This record gives sequence, C-alpha cells and structure tokens, in this order.
Amino acid sequence: MKRIILNLALLLIGTSVFAQSNKIAEGTIIYTVEWKLPEQMQAMASNFPTEIKVFFKGDSSSLKTESAMYSSTNIINFSKEYERLLLNIPMMGKKFSVIFSPADQERMAANMPELSVKPGTETKKIAGYTAQKHEVNEKKSNQNSEAWFTKDVEITPNSLSRFYGKEYGFPVEFTSYMNGLSVKAVVKEIAAGPVPAGSFSATKDYEEITLDQLMQMQGGR
Repeated sequence: MKRIILNLALLLIGTSVFAQSNKIAEGTIIYTVEWKLPEQMQAMASNFPTEIKVFFKGDSSSLKTESAMYSSTNIINFSKEYERLLLNIPMMGKKFSVIFSPADQERMAANMPELSVKPGTETKKIAGYTAQKHEVNEKKSNQNSEAWFTKDVEITPNSLSRFYGKEYGFPVEFTSYMNGLSVKAVVKEIAAGPVPAGSFSATKDYEEITLDQLMQMQGGR
C-alpha cells in the first residue's frame, strides 16, 4: 500500500513538473518588427529598428530599442507595478531615467489600446512554437488585426506583449503599440539563459527626471 501511495505521489510530482516545464524564468527574446508610420513620418523610417531585443527574468522584463539617433530601454515589473524608461541620446550627450509614478501609470493607461480578442482555429509554427490565430479589434480606432498565441511556452509580459491577456497564451506574432505608433512584432527567437547584469536597472550616469519634464522636452506632447 505504501508503495502504491509513493508511486502516486511521484506520478503527481512528475505531472506537476511536466505541466510547468514550458515556463522560461530567464532568457532573451528577439523580435522582428515592422513599424506602421503615418505619412508625415515616412521619411524617418530608416531611423526605426527592424529588430528588438527583450531580456526577462522572473517578473521583470527589459526591452531595448536602438536607432542611429538614440536608444531607449523600457523596464517593467508588473507584480511590483514598477515601470521605468531609460533614454540615451548621444547627439545631446544626455542620458535620462524616468521612473513612472502610480499617477503617471494611471495617466498612460488611459491612452492604452482597448483590445477585443477572439480565438480562431487556424494554427502555424512561429519560431518553432505552435501558435493559434486570433482576431483582434482595437476598439478606440476600430482597427482590425490578427495575433498568434502559443501555449508551448510561458514568459513574463514585456512592453510589446503587455496588451494581451495571459489566458490566450504568449503572443508570438501580433500588433503592439509604442509611443503612439503601432508596430507588428514577430518572435524570431526565444533563448533561455542568464541575462546581462544590470538589465533591469540604470547606471549612475543617467539623470533622473519626471514624466512631465520628459514631455516638456518633447514639446508638451
């Protein structure tokens, strides 16, 4: 009888481990991205990156966008309601850090997209993962798009994937929204492993400013 109970316990442990084996606690995601720019910004298209790298560990993620003019890093920890933006502008010789206060986050939330997501039946492979197609409607603009989610892997949300609920799985091809622009993102690679030290913090050469100060620098937008 004891052997039967022990075998059942081991079986349950094994099942639990198997069920959680798709979660990657630490690693790197590389996205290919296609920016949907308004006509007045088309001349600047070459300044926008075609790939974006994300580091993640536990509940934290760090997304870095690089161009010829500047680089920005979005650091998020949703469990702690922590969000930070790092800006490095070499032509100005400036590095800025903005830690978003609860009031800042509430203000930004009002401008975030409102998405309606409906699962479909079509599937395909993306970056080696089986993904299911979903139809997406952005309610504010009434714009339609499609998104593909996989349940083969579980990863903490980042600045690109944050708009989609975990119940659909992890988005591997989707439309996201950054700085008032929409961008199509497709996962190119997901690699488990240690991330560089300092991925979720700023070095001492970053000047701390508020969101209001940043907006004034951008002309009050």
